[in-house]
Amino acid sequence: MKKSGLTSLSVYLSAVFAAVLLRQFYNTADSDALIWILAPVAWWVKILGGISFEYVAKIGYVSGKYRFIIAASCAGVRFLVLTFLMAVFSFTHRLATGRKKALWLLFSAGFAYMTTIIVNGIRITAAVYLPLLLAENRFTSKLLTQQGITAQRLHTMIGTAVYFSSLFVLYWIAEKACTGLFGARRLENAGKCRKKIAVPSVWYAAVVLVIPFLGRAYHQEWDGFLEYAVLVAGVCVVVGAGVLVVVVLSSVSMKGKNNT
Repeated sequence: MKKSGLTSLSVYLSAVFAAVLLRQFYNTADSDALIWILAPVAWWVKILGGISFEYVAKIGYVSGKYRFIIAASCAGVRFLVLTFLMAVFSFTHRLATGRKKALWLLFSAGFAYMTTIIVNGIRITAAVYLPLLLAENRFTSKLLTQQGITAQRLHTMIGTAVYFSSLFVLYWIAEKACTGLFGARRLENAGKCRKKIAVPSVWYAAVVLVIPFLGRAYHQEWDGFLEYAVLVAGVCVVVGAGVLVVVVLSSVSMKGKNNT
């Protein structure tokens, strides 16, 4: 048991080290340095929404028709780090051998990269088309104006809704992969239901709200943070409530099938 614990600890430390390095690289990187993730995202958005982009050096992928830029800030690196760390810390301890733990670390990195491209493409497609659809409808356009929802706030709301809801799905997929492909120890159904909701929620809150809060506190830079935090938290509450309903109904349905 001691050997397994030390092996898990080494995997955790490796994951944190890799995440810190990636974040440091991202903080100073331009679009040219992030082409490895911006290019597949732009390709995926074209498939999803039929939106063509032209790459402009140092700026990013530009759509003149929709006046939208997939810049370095749209790369989704923070979501990649979040997904990677969630997968590593949530399931490594459930693997029996050091070899499986190491392989899971590598799998988590690839899993985080691929799913970030998919989810970020969905987010960008929604960020392009949803504001246009809402603006075309007089009722929704007036409602947004009355509620003080600016284009920037709507962009934040769309991103939060897509990223946060996707994290629950990715946790479920990661669990299936870890148990099915790597032979991880399975949890009881009650534990599964709680973790399906709690784990993605805690990780998202930590990376999107708590860490930025600590950074702002250290630098004493609070401009716009309260509004951002309230907006993100509000969207997360709504999405989380919907996920809770789905999980509870799914659990009740499974119990009903087992009893028949």
